[in-house]
Amino acid sequence: MQPPTPLVLCVLLSQVLLLTSAEDLDCTPGFQQKVFHINQPDEFIEDQSILNLTFSDCKGNNKLRYEVSSPYFKVNSNGGLVALRNITAVGRTLFVHARTPHAEDMAELVIVGGKDIQSSLQDIFKFARTSPVPRQKRSLVVSPILIPESQRQPFPRDVGKVVNSDRPEGSKFRLTGKGVDQEPKGIFRINENTGTISVTRTLDREIIAAYQLFVETIDVNGKTLEGPVPLDVIVIDQNDNRPIFREGPYIGHVMEGSPTGTTVMRMTAFDADDPATDNALLRYNIRQQTPDKPSPNMFYIDPEKGDIVTVVSPALLDRENI
Repeated sequence: MQPPTPLVLCVLLSQVLLLTSAEDLDCTPGFQQKVFHINQPDEFIEDQSILNLTFSDCKGNNKLRYEVSSPYFKVNSNGGLVALRNITAVGRTLFVHARTPHAEDMAELVIVGGKDIQSSLQDIFKFARTSPVPRQKRSLVVSPILIPESQRQPFPRDVGKVVNSDRPEGSKFRLTGKGVDQEPKGIFRINENTGTISVTRTLDREIIAAYQLFVETIDVNGKTLEGPVPLDVIVIDQNDNRPIFREGPYIGHVMEGSPTGTTVMRMTAFDADDPATDNALLRYNIRQQTPDKPSPNMFYIDPEKGDIVTVVSPALLDRENI
């Protein structure tokens, strides 16, 4: 009697679909609306609602946290964006970052007719001296900047601002670090007079997830007056990477006559999106089996693990009939 003959199962990349889409989920994680436009008011009033943001991670929003790109605003637990005190000028754009253990997203607030913060420095300086703002060192106030990846034109785009409450007349801001004067150069720049920081091109979190820059004030001769103070720029993940098989085609072997439920092989795919979010969630599915006889569904793939197992009776795993 001849030994059992192995059945070769070839699964190509094109024959397996891996994706997370709205069709597969009851809801889509993130902000329901990602871009808002409001007119610049005469003054943002303390604790007065500016707009309401709706975020869902599709899992109950447990441990939901909001971060605003300006230290003068916060988002309440109900999603309402409010000012922490009466303030007039805050620039032209605010970013709100929401994050849970399951998902994160960024919303952008465009302030139509937004005023230059330089025109209201007295209000801002008073607030900087009396309020606990991030990364404050003496009079130089630097807050982390959150930027969504894959943003489109136009560029340059203002993304943040540095404030110095006791800046001497004639002094200027200087920005250094990776992404400025170190490779990759020219991604970020600062207005040496106003402290406005801008990004000049699209960012890709899968290439660089975060940048650490340094801000200082200098005199007319280039001598450092204060700083350097670290400035963290965090690139927010977007679901912009298609899952891929790094190897392939995969070849699995199963003996003819093997019992139902026999494991043939395991498929492993890779997604470059942030593994801490649902953007990197994978689902496996067998799209096609060739040949489709003696049964068109001889194998099953675990949608989460990628294990391929037999689901037909041992009698159908017959090499002579395939």
